[in-house]
Amino acid sequence: MNPLGEASNRSVFLGRRRRSAEETKRIILDVAQDQLAAHGLDGMTLDAIAAEVGVSRQAVLHHFGSRAGLMRAVVGEAWGGLFSALSSLDASDLGPREFLDTVDQVVRKKGHARIGAWLLLSGKGLPPEVFEGVLAELPKQAEGRVPEGATQKDVEFGLLLVAAALFGDAIFGERLRQALGLPDGEEERESFRAWMAERLIGR
Repeated sequence: MNPLGEASNRSVFLGRRRRSAEETKRIILDVAQDQLAAHGLDGMTLDAIAAEVGVSRQAVLHHFGSRAGLMRAVVGEAWGGLFSALSSLDASDLGPREFLDTVDQVVRKKGHARIGAWLLLSGKGLPPEVFEGVLAELPKQAEGRVPEGATQKDVEFGLLLVAAALFGDAIFGERLRQALGLPDGEEERESFRAWMAERLIGR
């Protein structure tokens, strides 16, 4: 039986070539990621995604079950990429600023902090095992990149504080700056990350 079911009888094409079920699923996921980055959570609709991919809304639901299911897949893939980038910190020789920029790229610029918060608060988030211990080596890798005399607890709490700050900035940074009477924009956010890199990571 065709994995796309009866909906596939209408044929799913990319140009003139029929797409496989896996290829269609991959394209739906890519389009959803692009729409999330461009239009935010509210702008990521099943109808808009289906129209851009060239499939029916039902076909999107066939692959992901629901809008929340699609969002879980989008966020799960983003987390996977972030975990991979951070886990290879030594191999890629990321400096503190590059480290913070890598996190910011995923959690804020791609919109995943907001969607992750929505999934978490709605009770539809990723299962806990997705996160279990995936960055356990990161504090050890960071030991050689912190000021002399810093303890292991300093490293762990520093990473926790940086992560919380970047997630908070991604979700509520604009309103916090507004409340504090501060300007908001890419230059200000870059300056904030530079300050964190210098004060909390030591470079």
